[in-house]
This record gives sequence, structure tokens and C-alpha cells, in this order.
Amino acid sequence: MKEISRRNLFRKATVGGAAVILGSTAGVSQAATAKNSVKDVHADVVVVGAGCAGLVAAIRAKDLGANVVVLEKADRPDGNAIYALGTLNAWGTKHQKASGFKDSREAFYDDMMKVSAGRADPKLTATYTDNIAEAVDWLQDSCGVKFGKLSMTPWPRLARGHRVEGKGLTGGGALIQQLLKVAHEKKIPFYFEHKAVKLLTGSKGEVIGVRALTDDGYVNFYAKGGVLLSTGGFSANPEMTDKYIGGWASRLAIRGSRNTTGENVSLALPLFAKMVNMDQFHAGPIVSETHVNPADVLNSMHGIIVDLRGNRFMDEKNTYVIKAKDCAQKTIENKAFAIVDSTCPVLGKVLPKFDRLHNPYGKADTIEELANQVNLPPEALKASVDAYNKAIDNKTLNQLVPPCSYPKPVKIEKGPFYAVPYEGGMTATFGGPLINSKAEVQTNEGKTIPGLYAAGNAAGGLFFRDYIGGSQLGGAAVFGTIAAREMTARAKKSK
Repeated sequence: MKEISRRNLFRKATVGGAAVILGSTAGVSQAATAKNSVKDVHADVVVVGAGCAGLVAAIRAKDLGANVVVLEKADRPDGNAIYALGTLNAWGTKHQKASGFKDSREAFYDDMMKVSAGRADPKLTATYTDNIAEAVDWLQDSCGVKFGKLSMTPWPRLARGHRVEGKGLTGGGALIQQLLKVAHEKKIPFYFEHKAVKLLTGSKGEVIGVRALTDDGYVNFYAKGGVLLSTGGFSANPEMTDKYIGGWASRLAIRGSRNTTGENVSLALPLFAKMVNMDQFHAGPIVSETHVNPADVLNSMHGIIVDLRGNRFMDEKNTYVIKAKDCAQKTIENKAFAIVDSTCPVLGKVLPKFDRLHNPYGKADTIEELANQVNLPPEALKASVDAYNKAIDNKTLNQLVPPCSYPKPVKIEKGPFYAVPYEGGMTATFGGPLINSKAEVQTNEGKTIPGLYAAGNAAGGLFFRDYIGGSQLGGAAVFGTIAAREMTARAKKSK
């Protein structure tokens, strides 16, 4: 229900609205009708995908004097960004300096590398670190993006979270809406319902354009400066998640867009692009039917996690990312419940979301009644709760199977008791064609594929294992900007 309402809200805000350009602007309506007659379109820069990276690149390239077109396979922008909270992880911005928080390049870079266990590409991480302040300031000063008060990133709990003000939308949705408004003002043509199916190459293997499939046939888009893949990852493609991550991953619920189906891989692989970190992704809890997110309960360090048989199956100290992955890996249904009592400090924050979206959860004065409410075996659930409470009394939590590593465990004993449902969900994949610091796609031999660029979740190399909250939108802004500069310069050289 939440996913639907977000989409409807976004559609309502876009169709016919001044902020968006589905059919209300001259540039886009020309593009929409041109598919009936035009077979070839020529431009300096072709952007594939109208997400954060693609929109930033299109606007930046236009500002640099390039003739830009944007292709989008859906009938409107529908990437992961519109489902995101809308935070950009940054340091050294005007916003951060005004807050009085002191930060440094070294600390920021070190934290970015640390969260990836040192496996992120050092050069890409340095490029992000050195360019993120300018990217955020540009969004604020040149695009009119409004950021709220700086928020603490979940880790390392520093004032680096630049959250876009949503005003009824998600922060990510508001960001995309504002970028679309700017693109409309700059008369950048968009070709919706144009699915990129093949990269076009020249006699030396350089990328000279892309072929798109429409309801009326194929259209070739030629680019003097290059083609940018900003299509997102492959989280909504079960064949790819099964192939690159494992069958269990294809059972994860989708937390973002159902249109992120792996064109970053399918388009670049025929050109022998080097694919990296293909088994890596970000996960989190979700309830797929309503899209409600119970992460705060899972992070509260209260209660236990049980499967549909009422049995514990993980160490509850783990982060919500691990709890999401464990749910899919260790339960065949990919469904579980967090069992907490009234002392859980985040219930007042989380349960109103469930109520607002009419998402069921359990609430009862006894564990047995709670079990009956959510269709768990009462005896099994009572045994799991009793074993946990007894282990706290005996200081033997580490001897439970599986062990529990809470540093300050709290017993489940004060009613009412709650059963909060969740599923493991996939937020976004990290893998894709490796890029260099110029956003150029690389081959397995370490060479650049001339004319081919990637940014955002379509590119590989920047993330591994996990990321600091806000880094995905931050990376999209940084490498979208860099790609625009490189493609525009390349186009000018070709004239």
C-alpha cells in the first residue's frame, strides 16, 4: 500500500504539474510524438535512465553547452531514488559548515573505506570525497534543492546527512521532482517508454550511441560525446540476483523500484566491460504488501526475532542489514517477527506507520494471546521467550542456540507484548561495470571503453559490503557531474 501511494503521489505530482515533464513541455511532447516518425536522433550526450545520476548529468551537460537527450524505459521516472529517504552523505558543504560541525577529508575518506571493509575502490572513494561538497552545494544553489537540518548518519553517527525536505513526498522523490523541474526549464528533451536495448559502436569499438525499443519500433540515438548508463542496478531482476548473488537473494522483497532490472549489465557486457562486486548489495527489512519499514524496532536492541514456527534463528545484536539477509537465507518463507514488550523505546515511532498503512501487527497482554493473533505456535513462542528471559537471569545468553550478544539485554516481561512483522528486502545492488575516476567504463584488460560512462547504482566499484547512509545518492550526484563534464568535452573535440 505504501509503495502504491508513493507512486500515485509522485504521478499526481508529475502529470500535468509544473515540476515534471511527462507531456506538458514542448521538449518532452516532441520526443513523445517523434517516435512515430523519427528513426535516428543525434545529440552530443545521451543519458540512459532518468534517476538522480542521469538527471544531474543531463542538467550539468546542458549547462556546459551540450545537446542532451534522456531516455527512460518507463512512462515516468521510476528509479530507486524516489523510494529513498533522500539523504546525501557529505562533508565540507556550505550546509555543514553553517551548522558548526567540523569535519575533514581524511576522516570522511577513512570512514567510507572502513564501512566497505577496505574493499571499495580507493580512487573512486577519493573522487567521491573530493567532489561531494561541490555536488551538494550545486544542488542547493543552482537547482533549488532544499535540505533540512543535518542528520546523524546511522554510522559513524556524525553530522553528514544532508536530507532533502520531502514536503509530502519522500526526500528522494522531492529531489527527483526538483531536478525534473530544472530540466524542464532548460528544455532538455526526454524520451519516455524508450528502452535501451543495445549500445551502438564504431569501427574501433567506441560507443557512438544506443538503440532504443519503443511501441512503434527501434530508434537509434547517436551521441558525439558518449552514452551514460544511469539505469540503476539489477535488484528487480530475479535471474540476475540468482546468478550473481544466489537463489536466496531472489526471494528477497524489493524495497525500491521494480524497474531496476540490470540494463547496466546487459548493455555493457557485450562490450567486455569488467563487472565488479556483483554479489554485493544493500538489504533491509520491509513488509512487501505495504512497504512499511520496521528497521527501528530491529535496531532497538530489544526483544527476539522468531520465524513462523516461533523459534529464534539469529543473533539479535546484528544490524538490520544482517537481520534482513538472515531472514531470507534462514527461513524458507522470508518472513519473521520481532517480539518485544512495552519497554521497547521506538514503538511510538514505528507503530503509527503500521497503523497509517493498515499493516497488521500483534499486540496482546500475554505471549500466548500474541502468538494466536499472528498465527505463531503459542507453545513454541512462549518457550522462546522464556528461554531468552531465563538466559538473561543466568547470564547465559551466549549459550543459546543461536547465541544472543546483546551488550545490555532487556527481558521480555512487561505487557502489552508486540509482534512486529518483517521480510528481508533488497534495497539496491552494488555490482556493475567498473568505472574509473572519470566515470568511464573499464574492460577486463584495464582499458577504457571510449564513449561509455556509468554513474549511480549502474556503476560498480564504489561500494562493497555496506555504505554510509546517503552515499548512494551522493555517488550519483558526484559521478553524474563528472560524466557530464567528460562527455561534453569529448563532444566538443569531435566537432
